Amino acid sequence: MHRKISKEQIAFMENQYHHEGKTYTQIAMDLALKFGISVSSDTIRYFVTRKKKVKRTNIHVGKIYPGERTYRQKLTDDGIEKVLILSDLHIPFQRDDILDIVKKHKHEISTIILGGDVVDCFAISSFPHLETNPLVYEMVETHKLLKQIQDITPNIRKFMIIGNHEQRWSNYIAKNSSELNTLHSENILHEIVNGFSWHDRIKGITTKYDPLDYIVIKKWYMNYRDLIVAHPLNFSRVAAKTSSMALDYFVEHGENFNVALIAHTHKIASCYKYGKLSVEIGCMCKEQEYANKGKLSYTMQLNGYHLAVFKEGKYAINDSKQITLNT
Repeated sequence: MHRKISKEQIAFMENQYHHEGKTYTQIAMDLALKFGISVSSDTIRYFVTRKKKVKRTNIHVGKIYPGERTYRQKLTDDGIEKVLILSDLHIPFQRDDILDIVKKHKHEISTIILGGDVVDCFAISSFPHLETNPLVYEMVETHKLLKQIQDITPNIRKFMIIGNHEQRWSNYIAKNSSELNTLHSENILHEIVNGFSWHDRIKGITTKYDPLDYIVIKKWYMNYRDLIVAHPLNFSRVAAKTSSMALDYFVEHGENFNVALIAHTHKIASCYKYGKLSVEIGCMCKEQEYANKGKLSYTMQLNGYHLAVFKEGKYAINDSKQITLNT
């Protein structure tokens, strides 16, 4: 069967698939019109993917290889979409393996959602500290990591919602109100994503940080298809209690959803009621010394992230994964 396909026809199929973004069915119709031949979708898949795979050791950050797009496009052709959700990075206190996780999933995902507490804002927190890095250092480190993720995933949409740690910024500028307030956004994520300059007057150096390709959601939750990703202020150390309260809240407020993924708790737990699922997805930060200061109510945090799978636009509960990581 494959020997009947000419080099010209193979080149046509590859161009239609990799450059025009057409599905196997559309390509089959185009082949029939142009060449008068009839081929199956499996035949087209064979020719457009057979020599497109590359070794992972040869993949360079920021460069897209045909094999990468082929796999993601294949999922799309099959009505499947995958979304990576990472929450509570607390930069600069993030885990060391975040970029490895992004690289692991970058060939299959179409979207990344960062579920709040992206930047820690420890420098302007209410926690007592004898010595800490200035807030601009946290902004620089956040920009650096976000830029690295962006370089790894150039064709992938990226969203961020605000968490309680980002609200430290809006509280700070409100408490320290001045005529310069209008120069700043009330959302520190906007400050970072829109680009900024750091004027080191001691060294006499100005460093510019360019805008980033992220969409910042201005509230504490976002809707994505039939999924909600949320970073509530409430926190309960009782397993899945926060998940349960989240379901109550979103149902009472008339949100149209089937699943809610909950950040903020640094725990992994789930709750099912109203015919809907809610999952606390853990955190992607290192445990901080200030968290455990002798309070007997303190419970250890759990590290993890979520890979949401959608089939025909609906969250696929049996295919989606909650991944737990070693602390």
